[in-house]
Amino acid sequence: MTLVTDLPGVAAGPRCPELAVSVVCLDQTRLGQHIETLHGLGVTRLHVDLVDPAFGGGLGLPLETISDLRESCDLPIDVHIMLTRPEPAVREAAARGATSVCVHQRSLTPDVGAALREADDAGTTVALAVDPGEPISVPAVRSIRPHRLTIMSVVPGGAGRPFRPEALETVGEASRLRATGAVEKVEVDGAVGPATAPLMAAAGADMLVLGSTVFPHRSPHLNRLPELRNALAGSASSPTDKEHHGCAHDPYRPPAASPSRGTGR
Repeated sequence: MTLVTDLPGVAAGPRCPELAVSVVCLDQTRLGQHIETLHGLGVTRLHVDLVDPAFGGGLGLPLETISDLRESCDLPIDVHIMLTRPEPAVREAAARGATSVCVHQRSLTPDVGAALREADDAGTTVALAVDPGEPISVPAVRSIRPHRLTIMSVVPGGAGRPFRPEALETVGEASRLRATGAVEKVEVDGAVGPATAPLMAAAGADMLVLGSTVFPHRSPHLNRLPELRNALAGSASSPTDKEHHGCAHDPYRPPAASPSRGTGR
């Protein structure tokens, strides 16, 4: 399974953000079918939320979801850990096949840092999440050395929460850190939709997590992906870019290969 990104004959221009789907926002009884459909629509990563109510006021998915997805799907699985004690989940998520594990900056302790280093040494990518308006801790970034900074654009812990515009400043801060080589990717998670995605991309996001704003019916059907594409196209700086959804490298082209390994969960 490969993501088609290079468009022959298109001049260099803005890069479209890579798209992940928040698995908790899909119908769990049709998960395999939905993921395969969404991959065909240009979604290239899976985002699994582990939440306890003491952290974010909501409930996420069980750890078993990670291993179930890994057995049936080849797409990258990014595990977002919103737990008061994240270190056991960091280790178990890595053991169950997570591509990356992400913890919140405010959750960092020496034990959490040790768990993240173990995961990184074992080949699981590490990410650090920052709440809306929270300053990025450069010492924490230097200590953890995350591959990705995930900027929350809602109060974390549940779907359907309102967009927090102060997150855009944090995205800009993260993109400046990316320019120094401190991190490789800047992701935005929360309230991503046609109205907000262009702002996030302009601020420097190169990964977006899609949830209930784009999939209000918990399925690929009647989704808002076309609106999202048009919004990103409208933010392009040149007619050439607009012809390709605002990007010289367009992840919305359906990939040739299917990610499924034969289950229709």
